[in-house]
Amino acid sequence: MKKGLVLIVTMIVMLAAAACGSGNGGGSGSNSSPSPSATGEPSPASEATEEPASPSYEKLVLGTSADYAPFEFKVIKDGVDTIVGFDIEIAKEIAKDLGAELEIQDLDFDSLLMALNTDKVDFVLAGMNPDDERRKAVDFSSIYYNATQGVLVKKENADQYSTVDDLKGKKIGVQRGSTQEGIAQAIEGAKLTSLAKIPELIMELTSGRVDALIVERPVAEQYLTTQDGIALSAIDIEQPIEETGFAAAVKKGNQELLDAINATLDRLIAAGDVDRFVVEANELAGEVE
Repeated sequence: MKKGLVLIVTMIVMLAAAACGSGNGGGSGSNSSPSPSATGEPSPASEATEEPASPSYEKLVLGTSADYAPFEFKVIKDGVDTIVGFDIEIAKEIAKDLGAELEIQDLDFDSLLMALNTDKVDFVLAGMNPDDERRKAVDFSSIYYNATQGVLVKKENADQYSTVDDLKGKKIGVQRGSTQEGIAQAIEGAKLTSLAKIPELIMELTSGRVDALIVERPVAEQYLTTQDGIALSAIDIEQPIEETGFAAAVKKGNQELLDAINATLDRLIAAGDVDRFVVEANELAGEVE
């Protein structure tokens, strides 16, 4: 009887030991640690983060200065004052590639980069040269068009201007904040009139308040079609090739938008569309009285 009782107690002890062993999941010498789910810690799979999606633009805001035909200028379309030009056609293509609605803000040229850096506009297209000083403030796209400078004078005085030296000591009109302002400042004895809008400068020239205007040649050629009393002088202003190109500007560090703009520009240039836009804008500007 005692042997039977001892046997029963022994079996109970062995069963209890086996139950304890299976409860902690570990065998003899086991160094396994609790699973992350058992401790409430996230598993490696749950720690993985998703790649951020590229930002989408429902509306893309362009900053420009619509007084610079054929780059950007105003016409009346169906009774509405409308900004057109080959920069505007490029901007439309950029917005289309991003699936965005294009909104255009018409500003003074010298306020464009400030508007960009204060997030009032998303990008700038305004016949703008990406010079070293501007590159300190914003990022620029690849060059999409090149143009040389032109010097406008009154028609009756055209034979007096053949070299840059002929501008020494003269009253020269330029757009404020432009590359041309820097060119004029380097001319010995020049007296500058810097204004915000090109039409204002044309009035300064035709009224005799300035002797000459320095503007991009495509702009100069457009004003010749509407102003009988002015002429394009024979003056050739030499510039490094990198100073004659035009580029789009974005806020510094906005690489995603810059990459998207460059992709659109590459497509348009390869297809010959930029050249077509220039021709069409010149034709349209010639119709504006």
